Amino acid sequence: MNPERRRQIERTYHAALERPSREREAFLENECRDDEDLRREVQLLLNRAAAAESVLDMPAATVAAHTVRPTVPVLTGRRLGVYELQATIGAGGMGVVYRALDTNLHRPVAIKFLSDELADPSARRRFQREAQTASSLNHPHILTVHDAGEFEGRQYLVTELVDGGTLKDWAQAAQRSWRQVIELLTGVADGLATAHQAGILHRDIKPANILITKSGYAKLADFGLAKLYEGSTSVATHTRTELPTRAGVVVGTVGYMSPEQALGQALDVRGDIFSFGVVLYEMLAGRRPFTGGSDLEVLSAVIQRPATPLPESVPLPLRMVVEKALEKDPANRFQSMRDMVVDLRRLVRQSGEAGGESAAIPRVTRRRYWLAAAAALVAVLVAAGGLGWRMWRAPSSTEPPRAVPLTSLPGVQRYPSFSPDGDRVAFTWTGPKHDNPDIYVQMIGSGPPLRLTTDTSNDYNPVWSPDGRLIAFLRHQWEAGKSELRLIPPLGGPERRLAEIRVSDASFIPPYLAWCPDSTCLVVTDSLGEGKPAALFVLSLESGEKRQLTNPQPPALGDTNPAVSPDGSWLVFRRNASGLFTGELYRLALGPGLTAVGEPRRLTLAALDAGNPTWMPATPEILFSAKGSLWRLVVPGENTPARLPFVGEDGLMPVVSRPQPGRPPRLVYVRSFQDSNVMRVETNAPGATASSPPVVAISSTREESHAQLSPDGRRVAFTSNRSGVWEIWLADPDGANAVQLTSMGAVTGSPRWSPDGQLIAFHSSFEGQWEVFVISAAGGKPRNLTSQPARDGFPSFSRDGHWIYFFSNRTGKDQIWKMPASGGDAVQVTNNGGLAAFESPDGASLYYTQTLDTPSPLWRLPTSGGQPVKVLEGVVYVNFVVLEGGIYYIDRTSGEGGINYIDRPSGETRLQYFDFATRRSTTVARNLGNMDVGLTASPDGRRIFYSRVDSSIDDVMLVENFR
Repeated sequence: MNPERRRQIERTYHAALERPSREREAFLENECRDDEDLRREVQLLLNRAAAAESVLDMPAATVAAHTVRPTVPVLTGRRLGVYELQATIGAGGMGVVYRALDTNLHRPVAIKFLSDELADPSARRRFQREAQTASSLNHPHILTVHDAGEFEGRQYLVTELVDGGTLKDWAQAAQRSWRQVIELLTGVADGLATAHQAGILHRDIKPANILITKSGYAKLADFGLAKLYEGSTSVATHTRTELPTRAGVVVGTVGYMSPEQALGQALDVRGDIFSFGVVLYEMLAGRRPFTGGSDLEVLSAVIQRPATPLPESVPLPLRMVVEKALEKDPANRFQSMRDMVVDLRRLVRQSGEAGGESAAIPRVTRRRYWLAAAAALVAVLVAAGGLGWRMWRAPSSTEPPRAVPLTSLPGVQRYPSFSPDGDRVAFTWTGPKHDNPDIYVQMIGSGPPLRLTTDTSNDYNPVWSPDGRLIAFLRHQWEAGKSELRLIPPLGGPERRLAEIRVSDASFIPPYLAWCPDSTCLVVTDSLGEGKPAALFVLSLESGEKRQLTNPQPPALGDTNPAVSPDGSWLVFRRNASGLFTGELYRLALGPGLTAVGEPRRLTLAALDAGNPTWMPATPEILFSAKGSLWRLVVPGENTPARLPFVGEDGLMPVVSRPQPGRPPRLVYVRSFQDSNVMRVETNAPGATASSPPVVAISSTREESHAQLSPDGRRVAFTSNRSGVWEIWLADPDGANAVQLTSMGAVTGSPRWSPDGQLIAFHSSFEGQWEVFVISAAGGKPRNLTSQPARDGFPSFSRDGHWIYFFSNRTGKDQIWKMPASGGDAVQVTNNGGLAAFESPDGASLYYTQTLDTPSPLWRLPTSGGQPVKVLEGVVYVNFVVLEGGIYYIDRTSGEGGINYIDRPSGETRLQYFDFATRRSTTVARNLGNMDVGLTASPDGRRIFYSRVDSSIDDVMLVENFR
């Protein structure tokens, strides 16, 4: 800018500043009649001067004498590194904001410059703190900071460009209902809660610091007054000034600060809660709660006077939330922003369940026309027939929700998905012959299901598109080791093959689908390549193009179970942990076009093993399944999941319908229950045909598996969830005297005895991933033997008791390793893969299998070193035991076999004996049933124990009037 132009701006600015505020507009209108740019620049400087309204403890004359008159250079047209400064767009308490273009990324940005008069060391520190605190926060409702630096002696901050004005502009633009206000500001409240959880106070919450995008999305900005705190309401910070007025001036903005902030007292998160309550009040009432003829009168009102009651147009529960936020005594307010967020979201959810439209509230203007707004409210309520009252009255029924079977068909029914109107459910069923999963559609309350697919492959995971036109599903081809993503009309008809996906068998949890909210794309799990975790991709229906959305890193197995929020702003998914059958839910903020914003944040711990997330309608809550129940959780946030009461026992795969006029949402889920027991087979000699059919040895109404006889044959260690969680148990061989050995509270299994019978090794996800532990057979505290960032499991002792074999993926692939039984460094044993291993009785050979979910070859490797040799094919579920003369193992005569979650058909399961002398296998017992994991035998080979699934239920359950 040339010097003459700068002097012109300064002259006009100072001339305007000398006039009373009521005359400045007319002065500028006349002075800048033919120079709109001059008017804009001067107005920005005047706005900056007006921001010094926080000089509260000065008399009026002193205020005039000390008013800051910042000089801000005009930088339009200049270039700042990769940024081209295009135009001024606003002024804040710390400086002037420019619109700029990032020429590297070709995106618009906002750049805020620190004013010259504020460039003292304390102001610089505050400006730097704004950059540091804001950039440390990753939340879709907090303004994103891209860069910071210094230019010609002035510090600057580069942020995302928010082009829809401020919250005040939004409120003035149109009449807003209370529901619109709450839906907009709850996201800001959640962002503030995230800041508080990170130890950051804002301390200057006001409409000018809440920016609105053109798409109607709110962002909390200007952390210029932010200060770190210790995360406790008992440890607070003092809000003394760092503004360039004079020492001892209270920091904040008149009318929005809390009583303790106005008094310059210690400040904690409850101060921000009060300020947010003021903003909320203003948006709902069209006026501020505390007013006066001067700043000192406003300050007095903030400290002493209660707020004028909110208009009756605001529902009573919402009025109570605002009143609680505005309590003078911090002890009587919400004690955390998260608590307030929960209450606000509950209001929205309950209003959505009640149905109806929300009455409009007045625009925020300089005039007080609340009487007109009240008249408008009366008209709305009369027209609506009192609908507003009915929306907020107590539910007509206090009966708890109750689940009833939607399907009770023979076989397995899974993967439910609602039609958009909530009247039909797509699901999979293995059919009347229990032979093949296909896609079906069930009309709620009417007739048998409609069959959509008839292919002999495994069809699963149907998902109804939001527009109701298509059902997407996966068709798995076992021979090819891949799945096809297909589309089919809801009433049947020609299928469309959209894409092919591949997922490693090591992930165990199959890929799931989720639609984009606009029905133009799908989110699906797909492989990143051999040995790499599976990621989530966005798949376009139009082009078939796949775009990677998540980027899991080893030792994670991959990402699955995607669930996109109805507004497209969040993705929740399951990240399969390094431990088998363990995973954590993550949430990822989404930008336009389902693009990732920032990095995923964890929602649940691995010990919970959460899965199957689904979004609740009209709320930021999800439902998910974990530990045999359904749970709900607010997203985003770091709150505690709550178990769903009354319904959801043995629940999987929950889905909630959209609410319909006159009808609350419906919930459907799969009740998946399995009873597996330890069976005993007896023979006259090793490998001889069984003398009688299998009999039950150890049983309960839950699951028993992984049975292992002690070396003396007197006790059996096994895994059971009879206590509600998978733990290690001990019992006599007939099931008597059962006692729980471990209390890990996580997925725990695969117990193996030491040769002397004193110790038991096992694996558990207790610490977030599968690790190997040992425990005394007499009980006590387990000891963790592995600490690698990898999954380690299926331990077994060497015959001399000096070593423990186990599998680990610490090199990127499951291999057999061994380590000293007392703990220590591990060494890799196999190179061709490995999952479960046992030494031969003479300790000369190690026998191992490679996979769990598909039949695996059995390999032998000399313990002294050498090359592995394949011994036999088709071991099911690592079910083999090595004796002196041969090997007992379980195979299957036909069918692909596998884990129940994929609903694969099974052939006949047999107990086989491989004789070392003849090198041949003979059948000991047939028709063993639906196998589970675990095979053991007495040393003499005459008693064999295995696990069998005796009954299972996989029904789709329906919950009406779900709240």
